[in-house]
Parts: sequence; C-alpha cells; structure tokens
Amino acid sequence: MLARSALMGLTVLGASLIAHPAWSQDETEGGESQDVSESGSQADSEAEEASDEDTAGSRKSEGGGSDEEALVADIERGGSPVEVEGQTYLFVGARYRFILVPQFIMGMFADGGTTVGVHSGGAEFVVRRNNFEYDFALWLAGYSMDPTPFKAKTDAEDAWELVESRMKVLYLTADFLWSQVLSPEFAINYGMGAGFGLVFGPLYRNQAYRTPDGSYAPCIDQLNPSPFYCGQDNDHYNNYEEPAWTKGSKPVVFPWLALQTGVRYKPHRNFVARFDAGFGLSGFFFGVGADYGL
Repeated sequence: MLARSALMGLTVLGASLIAHPAWSQDETEGGESQDVSESGSQADSEAEEASDEDTAGSRKSEGGGSDEEALVADIERGGSPVEVEGQTYLFVGARYRFILVPQFIMGMFADGGTTVGVHSGGAEFVVRRNNFEYDFALWLAGYSMDPTPFKAKTDAEDAWELVESRMKVLYLTADFLWSQVLSPEFAINYGMGAGFGLVFGPLYRNQAYRTPDGSYAPCIDQLNPSPFYCGQDNDHYNNYEEPAWTKGSKPVVFPWLALQTGVRYKPHRNFVARFDAGFGLSGFFFGVGADYGL
C-alpha cells in the first residue's frame, strides 16, 4: 500500500507540473537563469555526443565496421604497399630457380662427376601475415647431364662408367620466410625451405675404357675394345638404363631441404617480386619470383 501510494503521488505531482508549467517560474531570477543555463549546456553536450556517434557510425559504415578496417580499406583503395599488422595477405604467382650442383658434392659420393646447372620453374601460392610468410610451390627441375665418368670410391680402376642423366624432378615444397622490413617496398627475407620431389626420366650407364689421351669412351660390348675395362661382371652396355630403387640405384623420391635468404620488393599492394638465394641438398640456387595479390 505504501509503495502504491508513493507511486500515485509521483504520478499526480508529474501531471500537475505538466499541466501548470508556470509554477516553475515562482523560483528566483538567479535560480531560473541557472536552470536554463544548465539545461542548455546539457542539450549542447547531448548534441555533440550525437554528432560524434553519427560520425563514428559513418566511419564504421565506410570502413567495414571499425577504424582498423577503414584503414585497411584506404590502403587497399590506394594500392599502397603498406601491410597492416594482423591482416592476412594472399598471393599467387610463378618462380624460376637456377640450381648449381658443384662437382665437389658429387665427389662426396663417387669419383669423377662434373658441375651441373639445373633450370627449374613452376607456380607458387603465398600466405603472408605479420612479416612472416609461407610460400607453397609446385615446380619442375631438369637434372640433365651429358655422359660423365663415374665410379664408386671403393671400386677398382676398371669400374669406370659414363653416366648420362635425363632425369626430372617434380618438387612440392614450402618456404618459411621471415622479413626484416626496410621500407614499405623493400624487405630482407630469411628462412628455410623443405619438401620432396618425385623423380622420373632415364639414367643411362655405359661401361667405359680409358683412351690414350686420358679421357673415357663407352665400351662397344663386353671385352671390346678393352678386356681390362670392358669386363663381364655387368651388362652396362649400349645405353643401359638404370632401374629405380627396387631394382637399382635411381631414386624415386628426392628430398628438398635448404637455407635461404633474399630481397622482397613490393611496389604495389597487388604485386611482389622476390630475389632468392640459398644452399641445400641439391647445391646452391638463385631464383626470382613474381606474385599477384588476391
């Protein structure tokens, strides 16, 4: 009952004030000025707050919901190379690499050999965020080598062969690269690459004999033309093709593992160029890449 009476009393009082606004003018002149001033200040403050809210709402609407998204939208609209922290960037493109397989690497496993240059290229997909990127690539490398003298380190002098390669390797790799940013356009990349390659194509072996000038030539057949070099212990004559691992020594899968560095150049948000260099199981490599931003 007390609560109901109080509520009714407040209702009657409110109605009386609305019905008789002149009652509020019975105040003193000073009090009236103070009330009006306070009321005006409060109205101005509310108007300013409403204006600020409208402006913020307009910015959110244009930028996708936040100041950070508005910044990203402005950067992308202008094609700026600046990358915003926390933003993920995707690129697709192509790469080329020249792999140098030095003779001393072959010399680690056999006598003979030569330095081989390998051309390779393919497609790549890049995911980048906070100055770190994954470069996934599918690329083909041609490990061609003209007939070259080889023999195992433990074999005798009569075991020399001429080995010719027409093998190719289809690599599936990933580069893990950090960036030291020098400017919005330039950065130094460093990291590593890992993956594997599927090996296909022929590897030919021919038993060889030593000629008077010190070079090696393929034997015509067993015991011909040199009974010493052209032995009967194998059938590596007339372009014998080495079988794969199950029956021979030609690999089926070859690993890719490398340490690398390079320069990253991004003149526009939709274009990135890279210059790479590194060293791995296959030797030294130098390469370039060009990617388009999605």
